[in-house]
Amino acid sequence: MGKNGFLDGEDLEWQERLFRLRKKYRETPPGFREAEEEEKSLRDLRRIRKEYEERKKYRICSGYRALQECFVGRERYLTRIEEILTGKSGPAVLYGIGGIGKTAIARAYVRRHQEKYDSVLFLSCDIGFFPLFCDDIRVAVSNLHYSRDKYGSKKQYFKEKMKALAEIGEESRLLLVLDDCNREADSYMEQIFALPCDILVTTRIDPAMWGVAGGIPVMELEPGREWEEFVRAYRGSEPTQEEWKEYREYRERIGGHTLLMMLKLHGVEPGKDASGTMEMIAKDMFRRFPLKKWEKQALRELSLMPVQGISEDLYYQVSRMVPGAVERLEDRLLIRREEKEGKYVLSLHPIIAKAARDVFVPTQTNCRTLLHGFYKIARNSWNRTYLENQEIEPYIFAFLNVFSAPKPWLFREYGAFIAWLWIQGYFEEAEKCCRSLVCQMEACYGTVHQATGETYLWMAAVYYNSMNFEKADVWYEKSFQSLNACSPFDDRYFYVLGTSYAKLSRSARYKGDLDLALGLADEALKIGRKYWDLCEERSVWYEENDAQNTWCHWLLNKARILYDLGRVQEAWELGYQAWKGVWDEVQEGKNYGYELVEFERFLVKVLMALEDYGRAEEVAEEMMKTALAYRMEGSKEALSCREQMADLYLKRGDEKKAARLYGEITQKLMEDFPYQKDWIRKIQSKWKTAGGNVKVHLIDAE
Repeated sequence: MGKNGFLDGEDLEWQERLFRLRKKYRETPPGFREAEEEEKSLRDLRRIRKEYEERKKYRICSGYRALQECFVGRERYLTRIEEILTGKSGPAVLYGIGGIGKTAIARAYVRRHQEKYDSVLFLSCDIGFFPLFCDDIRVAVSNLHYSRDKYGSKKQYFKEKMKALAEIGEESRLLLVLDDCNREADSYMEQIFALPCDILVTTRIDPAMWGVAGGIPVMELEPGREWEEFVRAYRGSEPTQEEWKEYREYRERIGGHTLLMMLKLHGVEPGKDASGTMEMIAKDMFRRFPLKKWEKQALRELSLMPVQGISEDLYYQVSRMVPGAVERLEDRLLIRREEKEGKYVLSLHPIIAKAARDVFVPTQTNCRTLLHGFYKIARNSWNRTYLENQEIEPYIFAFLNVFSAPKPWLFREYGAFIAWLWIQGYFEEAEKCCRSLVCQMEACYGTVHQATGETYLWMAAVYYNSMNFEKADVWYEKSFQSLNACSPFDDRYFYVLGTSYAKLSRSARYKGDLDLALGLADEALKIGRKYWDLCEERSVWYEENDAQNTWCHWLLNKARILYDLGRVQEAWELGYQAWKGVWDEVQEGKNYGYELVEFERFLVKVLMALEDYGRAEEVAEEMMKTALAYRMEGSKEALSCREQMADLYLKRGDEKKAARLYGEITQKLMEDFPYQKDWIRKIQSKWKTAGGNVKVHLIDAE
């Protein structure tokens, strides 16, 4: 009850009224008889109110702390930043060419002043302000996360995020650093710059284009003491007279460019003509180094990664990269390897990343190993928690952004990415990606082909899981027609065809045509047995398809039909057989626990029909534990499990428990899934049946 705002608020209001009544009627038995009792009650009431208000506050969830690094000079920039931010005269904007040291100055300012701020947000502006601030990983705010059902569109959520950040800025000391902000125009920039907090920006363009006055141009290191301190710091020792002469000549040749000077001090001289852009300099560096195949591949792959980079462990896991290649590139300063939050992260400077994309041109062909590595993670999305799936989010979107037209021969890799998208709630993105894949498949293989039919199934799954059942049925039928008309391409054909029968069986059951549903279910099992026998006969088990797991799901589908037909005992026996098959795989480590939830929900339903309430509650409790372990507290899956638990309480006669649980579910749905009106009405009806007071929470029937 404590996590539901409306229940907390009603409870607090009730306790405050009770306190006033007890204080007013001291002479009655319920009234305060002693001052000590009144004082204790008042302290408790203040504590409860403070806790209630605390849960309503917004806070920055994850801050930034600048790491210690080599940095000398540049005092004039740090002083000017402080003057602008202290004077509240708008954002402090550092601008200059790439590699001149803007980001290093920003980090130095944070390092010097971070103790005076309650929170520091250091954001890489590799995308527009709108998607950046809507991103709940980069800009994480407590008590606030995006839900399509709650906000409808990202535009509404952006407004809510701005209000939250404004509230945080008003109530605490917040420093917002927008790094590498190179957008010429952004309709949301004015709102960001108007936030009531200190804002520091680095950019390669003139801030006058944004209408911002007083930008801070970052130039080369000043000759004399500043430059000499820089040389000593990065060289690690005092140069000889001859070396000083060489460094001065080199400095003149490159115009005092900070990055190039630093490379020179590390023993790297990237060409004598450095008058071009940093992109040209990086390309020259690639040509100057005798890069080996694996080193070029590392640059190619890392150039696809988001600006924040990728953890070293994850990169080695998905790429099969040779560690020596990364180490050599790190020594040449082409790769940055930094420790962040206890783990090492690999990244490329944005200039080097762009140059790598231009010189080594990443394609779906030469990056297939990397794509397949992330596919191995994404294909298990169902059995990973929401937060575990979120870990690969930046990389999935990076691929989809660069490779927006999937190659047909990578359709299974992209199929896993599409499933990951809708599992995480990105239904629009999943539909867009799948439509692109369908177009590629039809152009390559035609509409009558095993691979095309399998892609149609994925499109149907996108619509089905976004609750657009009408469109889902169209694509399930399209897949069925394609698969029945084509010749088998490989043994997977029987798996895909059986899946098509199973999905049509489910649709028929939803529509009430149980005889058709049962016939299709039996056909799916028949085809599934053929697929299983072929795999056993040839000792070839395809990694994409688990025959045992699939078989169990199709058994469950038939069990549901038998239940709807009133054949409850048969439904129990078949459902238990299906659950046992998955349970055995979990125990053997071949499967993950989340798969059990769907089976256990059915078992609870059947046990309730058989009036075996004790056993039903045992299964329901295990089901809830598993659902909460793999999904968020307020996810649809967890709420569905809670609904079934409440149904069980109501069925066995415990109306009080059922009413409380229905009330909590109703409030959560209205807060996070307001567009699911049919579901809300259904829960409200059950709540009313259990004796709950739903009058103030009824939603408009329209």
